[in-house]
Amino acid sequence: MFGRRRRRKKKITKTVEIPAAFDNLITVDFQGVRIEYQIGNAQHIGSRKRQEDSFGFSDLSDDILLKERGICAVLADGMGGLDLGREVSEQVVRETLEFFRNMNYQVSISEQMILFFQKFSQQIFSRYGRSGKAGAGSTVLMVVLYGGRVYWCAIGDSRLYLWRRNRLYQMNEDHNYKNELMGQYISGEGTLEEAARNPKKDFLTNYIGCPETVRADVSYTGFALQNGDKILMATDGLYHALSQDEIAEKMRKNPQDACTEMIQKAVSRKISGQDNMTAMAVGFN
Repeated sequence: MFGRRRRRKKKITKTVEIPAAFDNLITVDFQGVRIEYQIGNAQHIGSRKRQEDSFGFSDLSDDILLKERGICAVLADGMGGLDLGREVSEQVVRETLEFFRNMNYQVSISEQMILFFQKFSQQIFSRYGRSGKAGAGSTVLMVVLYGGRVYWCAIGDSRLYLWRRNRLYQMNEDHNYKNELMGQYISGEGTLEEAARNPKKDFLTNYIGCPETVRADVSYTGFALQNGDKILMATDGLYHALSQDEIAEKMRKNPQDACTEMIQKAVSRKISGQDNMTAMAVGFN
């Protein structure tokens, strides 16, 4: 059974441009083991004209959903270089949360994620693509917290980090041209300088809505969390504005304060052309 929270439950399912605090603990009794989750999130438009990041959590007020499926968090970064970045990223979040509500936990979570996002990506390309080229697109990072484990599926360059004992670890791969160039370098082609300085290094090579079948970065068996662990989901606007050490330092705080202070620090730098920024964090005890 899942324990009742001490204060009124609150949904976090809608993208906002200011931090949406959620400081109550979610307490779970999973097979006789008490688990506590604490959630935070924050977002800022940067210096862009539109907010094209979207995010959402599954319904944290639904005891049955929590009991049977755990918690789902989704982050999507609409591609500003294509049409309808905001609209597509919002659709990604809506459809992913609906998919989560209908997952079959009797079969592989990761395989379901892969098949769902491959089909969904094809639908986006069929709807918006033109002359064999993408017309709209978005990254997606889906995280499921269930029974003391974290499962994820990542397409694009939104990042999942694990914060453990004051150190930060990136859990997924960036699907961008720089990583392709690095792969070529490892194979004996090109140089590190070319990979680091190529003007197209941040171009996405894999995203929802691309012409090809998407490649999903997934955790096939789930990653076991330890007491005190925190996970962070971040769009590239945030992790390009802050160093990994700066992010790790902020993650020492509770999840809401960590997200809020990371966004505030990035905004305070007044970076020219600052991209949209979103941070979502979950603490595990």
